[in-house]
Amino acid sequence: MTDSPSFQWRGYAQMQLARGDHRGALETLRRALAEDPEDPEAHALLSLVLLALKRPHAAEHEAGLALSLEALLPLAHYAAASAALARRRFKDAGQHIKNLLELEPDDTQNLLLQARFLGLTGKKDGKREVLQRAHALSPDDPATLVALGEDALERGDVKHAMQWARDALSAWPEFQDGLVLMGQVYLRQGRIEDAREHALWALRQDATDEGSLRLLAGIKARQSRLLGLWWRYSMFMGSLGDSKSTLVLLGAFVAYRFATLAAKDLGQPGLAGIIQLVWLGLAVYTWVGPALFQRMVRQELASVRLDPRF
Repeated sequence: MTDSPSFQWRGYAQMQLARGDHRGALETLRRALAEDPEDPEAHALLSLVLLALKRPHAAEHEAGLALSLEALLPLAHYAAASAALARRRFKDAGQHIKNLLELEPDDTQNLLLQARFLGLTGKKDGKREVLQRAHALSPDDPATLVALGEDALERGDVKHAMQWARDALSAWPEFQDGLVLMGQVYLRQGRIEDAREHALWALRQDATDEGSLRLLAGIKARQSRLLGLWWRYSMFMGSLGDSKSTLVLLGAFVAYRFATLAAKDLGQPGLAGIIQLVWLGLAVYTWVGPALFQRMVRQELASVRLDPRF
């Protein structure tokens, strides 16, 4: 019934979810389910809210309840796939996405979820094809434009990533993910102040958004003497892709071994020791760098405190 209290609460929760008020949506959906405990759409929406609040186990449970109530509900499969991805259950996620696309093959959000799944499972060519299809279906959708920009940035194509970010922000000037993408592009270009401006602009939209906080932490890492070199190395290796970065690492190891053996053959054991120490230092640095960066992100996340009534 479209005039039922449950339907009305659910509609209000969808508006709250769209504007990032996840805690508000949580309370609203609790009211909806108090009116109708067997409302499958309310359970599916609650699953998505719980995912946004970093509660994947509870989200998976709610998605399961939604599917048990209505097995062919697209939103329930979307929620179940999203929860499975959050828990790294790729087999389950793939099955739900398959079911979802059978029900709604031309829905842009479903295609973006499929692209995310393909990216997480290493199928980057397939991901790009799906994103292109989503763009053909919804050329002005900001989420699709951002996804295309993120894909370009992953490949080191900063020029096209910038264009996708501009297109996304033209479609929606205050789109959170678009602001973060533009900040990431500026950071890659070394335009620190522009990157910081976009990070703060994004945080004004949602102070708890992990992407925005990660961008802010990336800016600090870029400026840090300790982490700046690691950040540049990480960005360079990421732009090469898995195959090329593996070849670079293998080449560096071969060069290290060759230099060490050559120094010993030339009767320079001291030089060989120095080369080994330098290599060990680089290895430790590249191992510790990500941990320090994640610690910086956690500190940024921990610094955010919202009014519980928000």
